[in-house]
Amino acid sequence: MSETSPQFSSRRGRTLKLYLVDGTPSGVITAELGVSSVRAAVASRTALPELIRREEAIRTGIYLLVGPDPDLPGRQLVYVGEGDQVRSRLAYHDSDEEKDFFTRAVLVVSKDENLTKAHGRYLESRIIASIRGAGRAKLVNSTEPPFKGLPEPEIADMERVLDEIEILLPVLGFDILRPAGHEAGAPNRHEGGDKADTPTVSNQEALFIFTESGTDAKAREATDEFVVLAGSLARAQEVPSCGEGLKRRRAQLLADGVLVPAGDNKLLRFSADAAFDSPSGAAGVVRGGNVSGNRYWRHATTGETYGDWRKHRIGDGGAA
Repeated sequence: MSETSPQFSSRRGRTLKLYLVDGTPSGVITAELGVSSVRAAVASRTALPELIRREEAIRTGIYLLVGPDPDLPGRQLVYVGEGDQVRSRLAYHDSDEEKDFFTRAVLVVSKDENLTKAHGRYLESRIIASIRGAGRAKLVNSTEPPFKGLPEPEIADMERVLDEIEILLPVLGFDILRPAGHEAGAPNRHEGGDKADTPTVSNQEALFIFTESGTDAKAREATDEFVVLAGSLARAQEVPSCGEGLKRRRAQLLADGVLVPAGDNKLLRFSADAAFDSPSGAAGVVRGGNVSGNRYWRHATTGETYGDWRKHRIGDGGAA
């Protein structure tokens, strides 16, 4: 496929600057986009003293504390905060027993020191709403204060800052803001923080179906994920091959309201798009047991298996 094809012409490259402060990937890392107003700095909890001593930590900004969720492998726990001097907040949380969960911290500040306390509170509120709307991580904030105390021009400026944050965080390993099926940094969210409209499948995007064992599910590839679309039907009863990890994933989808009763005690319905790491992970949740996604997801138009479709696509140089 040529570089000037419509598939690529709408996407523009971005320059990302990463700096390993002590020369190792385990220490403090700073990141910023090429022409950007903000800088992010991330560190493991063991490197938190070095992060706190950085110049960025004495500025006004927002921060996220992130760690694994012991109740669901693969999901993260997140605490979001803001402060006039982020270092004092990070130092406080490091000694707080209720924040034992976090293993990494990331702070975001303005490179030109233009962020105020009000800006920080606005960004904190918007990031909390985005995390909740995306459904990729579990928030541990005890309160979620809405904040509207900014004039319209400054809200517009902070929304542009949020766009940059949405690109930087996934690069640093915090892919927690984008809804299933959306590109990071894409205009897919409402300013009020609500869930974005469900993306539709365009004519150039392949649609796949899964109809084993009485199910009726539809899915598509989206960025680096396999997304089961809202309205898909899954088995309510799990089969003997359903592993413990798969049972926990289904239970979490039920608890989150993503899987809901379909009016038939034999089926569950996806109330929203759900992202999976692989077609097999998606197929397992739909079927209620371990199954090969490559074999049982089929192209909605041609009927070929997902595995064969992938082979042909790679063999054709990635052509759709």
